[in-house]
Amino acid sequence: MAADDGRKRPRSVMATDSDWRLVRSRADRADMSASEFLISRGLAPAEPAAESTEDLPLALKRRALVDLRLLVLAERMRFEDEGRGGVWRRLVEEAEASVAVDGREG
Repeated sequence: MAADDGRKRPRSVMATDSDWRLVRSRADRADMSASEFLISRGLAPAEPAAESTEDLPLALKRRALVDLRLLVLAERMRFEDEGRGGVWRRLVEEAEASVAVDGREG
């Protein structure tokens, strides 16, 4: 195998249009080119598997859900009290769009 001379060379990647839009969007948010983003993700250390919530007691899951909803309600009220309800709505729209994109990933 030849030694790496450090020069970058063109490579070809096949992707659906929707997958490529997602890659470009994430690369843009990371202030990277699509190539830089794909290489950085491909060479990143493997992420440890997320712990399953299936083995958590139901009472603990419920408490976490109540606490999360409480925090969301408190933040929404704070934004509205400060006259920034429009900012809150835009944040919610962004979060919903992000979840929709994540859901398409698998």
